[in-house]
Amino acid sequence: MLITGIVTSAGFSTRMGTVKALLPWRDTNLVCHQVRALLKGGCGHVVIVLGYECARISEEIQKEFPENSPITLTCNVDYETGRASTIRQGILSSPKDSSGFLLIGVDQPTSGHIVARIIKEHEATRMPISSPRYKGKGGHPVLFANTLKDELLEINDETLGLKPVFENYRSRLNRIDFKTDQVRLDLNDYESYLHGYELFGNKT
Repeated sequence: MLITGIVTSAGFSTRMGTVKALLPWRDTNLVCHQVRALLKGGCGHVVIVLGYECARISEEIQKEFPENSPITLTCNVDYETGRASTIRQGILSSPKDSSGFLLIGVDQPTSGHIVARIIKEHEATRMPISSPRYKGKGGHPVLFANTLKDELLEINDETLGLKPVFENYRSRLNRIDFKTDQVRLDLNDYESYLHGYELFGNKT
C-alpha cells in the first residue's frame, strides 16, 4: 500500500506574525520536520502544498532533501480562498496509485511513531477514515482511504471543508487512542508555538 502524506502549508500565517513553515522545530524547521516525520512513519510519498511565500519555502525544502526524495512540491495559486483548495490540490498532486492520503497541517507537528501507528492500524482495520484521539477528542494527522478520493475533491470552505466527509463516515471511523497530547498540537499563534516548542520542539 502506498500512503501519501499531504502537508498543507499555503496560508498567510497571519496570527503567527511570521511564516509558520520556517519556524525552528527540532533541528530543522516546521515544514522539513513534517516531511521527515511522514517519511519516517511509513509514507511512501509526501506532497507539500505551498501558497504564500511558495518560492522561499520551496528553497528551504530543496536544501534539506536530496533530489531523488519521494517528495512533490506544488503551489496552490488559489490559497487565499481557504484550506479546502489546498487539500484538493494535495490530492490531485499525489501519485495515482496512492491507497490513502494522510493529511496534516504544517502547524500540527507530529512524530514518526505517531504516523507509523496510524498507518498500521488503518491498514489492519480497513476503515475509510483513521483518526488519532486524545482523551476523546480528535487529532491529527488523519488518514483517508483512496475510496474517498472523489468526496475529498468535492470539499469546499463554504461547507466547512472536511466536516461533511467525517459526518458521512462517522459510524465507520477508526478511532485510535493515544496517550500523548501531541496529536492535538496546533500552533495557531506565536504563544501556542512557544508552548508547543517547549514541550515537543526542542527535543533531538
